[in-house]
This record gives sequence, C-alpha cells and structure tokens, in this order.
Amino acid sequence: MNSGGKLAGVRRSLALALLVGCGLPDGDYFGRVPERPEQIDPTGFRWCSQGEPDHLDPTLSWSTASSQLVAALFDGLTTYGSDALPVPGLATHWEIARDLRTFTFHLRRDARWSNGRPITAYDVAASAFRVAHPLTGSSNADVLAPIKGATAHLERRVFVLRHPAGPYRAGELVERIVDTGAGASAGAGADVDVNARTGARPLALRDLGAAPAAAYAVVPPGEVVTLMMVTGGRATAPSPDAAAWAYVFWPRDLEGVGGWVPARELDGEPNGGAGLQIRRAAAKDTPGAAADAAAEGEPNGGAGLQIRRAAAKDTPGAAADAAAEGEPNGGAGLQIRRAAAADAAAEAGRPVVTVHARDVVASTDAIGIAVSDPYTIAFETADPTPYFVALTANVGLRPAPIEAWSRWPRRWDRPEHIVTSGPFHLVDWKERDRIELVRSPTYWDRDRVKLARFTALTMDDQAASTNAYFTGACDAMAANTIPSSYLPAINGELRGGRAYKDYDASPFLGVYFLWIQTQKLSNRHLRRALSLAIDRTAVPRFTHGGEIATARLTPGVPIARLTAAELAACGVARDAPGTAMMSGGECYMAPPGLDHDPAAARREIALARAEHGVPDRPIEYHYNAGSEGHKQIAEYLQAAWAQIGVAVRITAQEWNSLLADTQRGEFEISRFGNVGTLIDAESEFLSLFRCGSPANRGRYCSDAFERLMNRARTIADQRARNATLREAEAVMIEDAPVLPIYVLTQKHLIKPYVRDYAINLLDQPPLWRIWIDPDWRSR
Repeated sequence: MNSGGKLAGVRRSLALALLVGCGLPDGDYFGRVPERPEQIDPTGFRWCSQGEPDHLDPTLSWSTASSQLVAALFDGLTTYGSDALPVPGLATHWEIARDLRTFTFHLRRDARWSNGRPITAYDVAASAFRVAHPLTGSSNADVLAPIKGATAHLERRVFVLRHPAGPYRAGELVERIVDTGAGASAGAGADVDVNARTGARPLALRDLGAAPAAAYAVVPPGEVVTLMMVTGGRATAPSPDAAAWAYVFWPRDLEGVGGWVPARELDGEPNGGAGLQIRRAAAKDTPGAAADAAAEGEPNGGAGLQIRRAAAKDTPGAAADAAAEGEPNGGAGLQIRRAAAADAAAEAGRPVVTVHARDVVASTDAIGIAVSDPYTIAFETADPTPYFVALTANVGLRPAPIEAWSRWPRRWDRPEHIVTSGPFHLVDWKERDRIELVRSPTYWDRDRVKLARFTALTMDDQAASTNAYFTGACDAMAANTIPSSYLPAINGELRGGRAYKDYDASPFLGVYFLWIQTQKLSNRHLRRALSLAIDRTAVPRFTHGGEIATARLTPGVPIARLTAAELAACGVARDAPGTAMMSGGECYMAPPGLDHDPAAARREIALARAEHGVPDRPIEYHYNAGSEGHKQIAEYLQAAWAQIGVAVRITAQEWNSLLADTQRGEFEISRFGNVGTLIDAESEFLSLFRCGSPANRGRYCSDAFERLMNRARTIADQRARNATLREAEAVMIEDAPVLPIYVLTQKHLIKPYVRDYAINLLDQPPLWRIWIDPDWRSR
C-alpha cells in the first residue's frame, strides 16, 4: 500500500481538515457516496478491517482483527445470527440435557470443505483435540474449559491405564500425582512425555488410510514423535482397514508436521521405563457416567456408559500442586489411588500403586467428546454450562481440516494451502495491505451469499483506514477503527450536534483495560494505588465515543437502556451508574472496582514503598501503535501516576508484537481489552484470570478466586451462579491484576448503500449476509 511518508502525509492532511473544521462534507454523509447507481458495484464489498490478523486458523487466531474474518471463512456447529445469538451452522439442530451437562449436535449432510470432502463430526472432534493439545499452543483453549477432561488433557495431568495395575483395570482414567519427596524417582516431575514414540523403521506420515507412497513427510528411524490420537476412540475416526492407526506429531523444525501411521509401526517408547505417580480422578469429571455419579449429584449417573476419570484440578480436595503439573514423560514410577468421592472415607479406597509410563497413555478418550456416527457429536461438561451452545460459535470450536493443518501446522491458513468451510474462501493475503475473499462454491448455504467478492483492507493505522473510507476506497469500517480526534467532527460535536448519517455508535460487550504482569509487579498495594490514582471520567472526554468510564471489569448494556423488566431483575433504578449483562432474563452486574480516590492511592503507595514494592526505575507501559486514542490514554495515565510518585515510560508497539509479548508475559503494564463472544461473565471475562488460563497474560493466581470460580461452575441456577461469580470478581478486582478504564461502544462508518450490516452487542455481524444496493437512493 502507501509508503510510510505518503501515509503520514495523508493522515496529517485529513486530521488537519477535521480538527480545524475546514473541508468537512456539507451533506449527510462523511464518506464519499457515488451519485449514480452504475457507479456502485453490487458484487463486491470493501471493508476497512481492524488491522492485520494474527492468524486465519480458527485454532490459533485470537485477536479481534481475526475473529470476524475467521467466521466468514469457517463454519461452526452454530454461527452468529444478526442479533449475535447462535443459529444453525454445520449443525441443523441439537439437544440439551436437563442438567445442562450434555449437548448433542446433529450435523447437516451437505456441508463440504472447499476441497470437496464432506465435513463430519470427526472433523469437529479432531479440531477440538488439536486445541486441547499442549503442543498446539492455542490461545483458544479456554473455550474448551467447560468440557470434561479438556483442561486436564491440555495440562498433561490425565492418562488411561493400558495394563491392569493393583486394584485398577486397564482402560480406567487416572490423574498424575507428582512425588517431590525424598526418594522420588528421577524424572518423576511434570516434564515426562508418556506419549513419546519412535519407530525402528522410517515413519511415512500421510492421510488416514493412505499408502506409504502418498506420504508428505518421512520420520527417520529412532526420531521421537508424540502420539496425539488413535483411531477407534470415543471421538476419533474409525480405522480404514480394521488395524489401529496413530496420529503423531514430529517436531522436525519450528513448525513441525503431523500425520497418520499404522500404530504397529510405533514400536519404541523412549520414556517407557520412567516412573510416575497417578491417581484416579473424580466421577463428575469423567466422560460417561460412573457408578458413584449419583452420590456426587449427577441425576443420570446410573446410565450404562463407557467411562474415563478426569482431572485433579477440578476435584474437591485435590492436591494443591495438581494445577501446576504438566505431562510428565511416561517413564517415572507412578502411584495411583481411587478418585475421591465427596467424603474422606473414600480416600481409604484409593490405594497408591506404582506404574511406569508404558502402562499409561494420554488419550483423547479422557476428553468429554463422543462421536456416535459421522454426523452426531456430543459434548459433556463437568458442570452445568448454560452458555455452551453459544460457545460453539466461537472460533476455538470452529473445525479446521486435518489434512491441511497436519502438513503445515502454522502456515496452512495461507492462500496456497488453505481449505475452508464457510461462506467465503481466501484467495489472496498481502500482509498489512489486504485480504481477498471470494464466495465459496462449496458452502452449503451459498445461494444466500450475495457478494461475489469480499476485500478486507488490513491497515493498522486508524487515520489511514478512515481516510480510505472518506475517499470511497472502502464501503464500511469495522468497529472502533476511527481515530478519537476525528470523532468530534463525525459525531456532530463540530456540526451543531448533527452527526453524519453513515456514523453509528452502539452498545458493545467489551471493556478497555490494562493488564498488569503480577509476577513482575507483585506488590498488591502498588497495583491498587495505580488503580485508585486514575480519574476514569476524564477519558471519554477525549475519546469522544460515548464510552462509559468504569473501574468494574465485566461490561454490558448501559443501565439507562434497560427495559423495566430488566431493571427489576437487576434491582436498580434507571439512573444507576454502570452496565448490566442480561442473559436468560437474569442480570449480572459487576461489583464496584477501585475507582478514583487520591487519598486512598497515596495510602496504598506508601504501604507499597514500605514493603519495597515500587521499582526504583520507571515502570514500562506498552500500547499498540496506530491509534491516537491509545496514545492519549497512555499519556494521561503517565500523568496520573506521576501524581502519586510513580514514574512510567510509555512505548508503542506494532499490534502483533504486543500480542506476542503479552502472551509470553514480557511486559509490566500493557494496554489491552476484551470483547465478549457470548453474553456470560464467567466464560468471557472472569475466566481470563484463572491460574492456568492460557489467556491469563497478567499471570494472576488467587486461591480465593479459584475456589469461588470452581463453586460457581457447579451451580445450574443462573441467579445463584451469578451471585457467586460476582463474589469471585470482587476478590479479583480488589487484588488489582487488571485496571479497567471504560466500557466500549461500537463506532462504525457504513455507506448508505450497504445493506444488512447487522450491528449487535457482540460486534459479530454475519458479514456473508451483507449485500450492496446500487438503487439505495430510490428506496
């Protein structure tokens, strides 16, 4: 696209016109609108997006710049309707168990990948298993957290016994216990890979059932691979030839490669002699029903089903170090004991036995996903999960084709490799320039896709993006990509209150906040002082977007916009401050945060200094470049914290660099935010602060918060669940691992000839439903 100098010049010239008030359009619209119908192309849509996506792979994509494009390229079991509620996608219908713990989806028979292959329930399961595997490093693993065993599998804490051991039968699920005492076996820690395998002969990695000659990679004899799946499991594909096949991952380079081989060819277990300690996990976390499930409050516990027990982390009374355990290499001397029932008497029935890594396997059968036929898939959750159906529209549960991600695990989403399932197909991707999509000829609902082409301009600079809209280079702008300095002109402040008709500002389920890396800024008093020093009410005055200043974390609809019934459910008056999250007729309101209180801020910073908790150098604050609003907020915070004697150095970063650094925990304070993909406080906002969450960029961990979050997961009644979640949020927000600044609004610019661009609370417009109306003036 434009060179740096040209881009800067365009930005300066437009900013000058807007800020000085000269050259503003006199008419109804901010952006250029063609005068005649023949000047408008009805087949294509040009979208100024939120910037360069981090990935277009549903498993790896994380940023808001990616999510809407991923939804256009990949179908889910459900997808987003115009109101952001789930509507059928790959699934035509579903059933929900009365206890809100089993969800069964029935897939349509006419869904196809863009390579022509039918999409089956095995594809859905394999993609979920990929998200749940530690070698994948998916930022979307939290999406699977409600599913039985998914988190434990990710953390390498559960295994299936391959051979009888003491009183336990082969096939039972056990959890790891790490022996850190005297005499513990070497290698008995959490770094032993029990699924490490080798072959005496070369391993020809290929598609399931293919001949060796069709291999796309060959593993040399003796090279270590990791076993990830085996055919014929609860949710894995059946064998093509009656013999077991194994899916393995070979880390041959930074990307690696995966593929299927006949299981008999994996004849070496390099860690097989290592010893580990394990025990059986709780029935409530075991796929299928256990004999003692009824005693643990599972009304369907007597059903005859194949079972596997799951994780210590989610078991009342589990060892304190269970959450920290990774997957040890399968050779250490293991000890197992029977899973805990709720009472201590059950402990006597859990004798410890010693096994070796060759006696266990980390199996996908430990995860609560079952495929009964190629078009039926069921998910079991450990606790009542009222939001699970909505969760299936999330990118983390949108399936991807195994034949593509096996060959190029980190690059299969490029145009030359990609295989898609959604309304559009990727044909070109020029980084930091544009992404070109075309209508997919294999999409099951292709007749309702009116656009032949979809172009996303991926500029990271908001001024350049707005200029593209202003001059007519794009037909609409994604939410919140307008520079804050432009808003007074666009929203009518500089035009006597007359906002342009192509501008819209709507409620948004999102919050602008600051992550604090709590391992680097570990002093609680320091963090609390930083929050108490901020007068958040000043921020919307220079962001100009109607944002709601807040020290609370979870956002929602402004109280003033609620209906009378919703106000009654929340128990508040219409003039009450803040927002509310409404779901199923029940109200969730975040507890008050650490709002502006200069005197309290000075007391907290004095306590922090007494504990030597304030660095003797400037604290680093990072934000992503290209946004004037982020820069203005950074400078405002720098001045506010200087008032309590805390020096701050601010640094602008490219967005993907900021994502990478915060994911690695390489920061002290960073501008960030979160936008909900469904209306639920736990799954969308509070789960970010769980000790083991991959999305916990601030590395916060609180025993009290964990206990309350675990308790909330067991509650089916929505009102009681919300009360416990509110208590948990209060514990977390008092520790100040995050500093909320304001509740977001969605600010869009959309040309008047763009139809069915659905603005909803989640900012998940079904982009494939958009159409262009050249005759818009006559209508």
